[in-house]
Amino acid sequence: MKPPYGFVVLRVFERGRLVGVISGGNLFVNDGRPALAKLLGGDTAGEFATAIGFGSSGTAPAATDAGLTAAAYYKTLDSHSQDGTGSVTFNWSLGATDSGAQGITIQELGLFANRTSVALPGSTAPTPLLARKTIAPISFGPSMSITGSWTLTF
Repeated sequence: MKPPYGFVVLRVFERGRLVGVISGGNLFVNDGRPALAKLLGGDTAGEFATAIGFGSSGTAPAATDAGLTAAAYYKTLDSHSQDGTGSVTFNWSLGATDSGAQGITIQELGLFANRTSVALPGSTAPTPLLARKTIAPISFGPSMSITGSWTLTF
């Protein structure tokens, strides 16, 4: 059985100017499958995507990934929308107010549910990890902001 597939787009800004766009596919990981099954079965308690994570590992995604590598920062997604044909897009942002992310060399992104109700934003990982994407390194600093979208198609 093929897992859902996804596509991530992020825009990197320095001092308000667009300096880069990164896009590409992601890997929906094994830990995300039970969350999907529970949602289809009607169990919605903590099984839906609620958080984005920014980590420091450049290791290629694997189906067995269960989290991101420290240093990492996690925050609530900004919004989501559905297209009515089997895709959902999650929107997120990272900015100057996200001081916990400053100084991290971001090389991986993670889409998370928050079954255990971890307080966000922060450095404690929610669970489970649903999908993971690695990117070219971004040294996140106070004059930067990043906006992005993560689309999953079923």
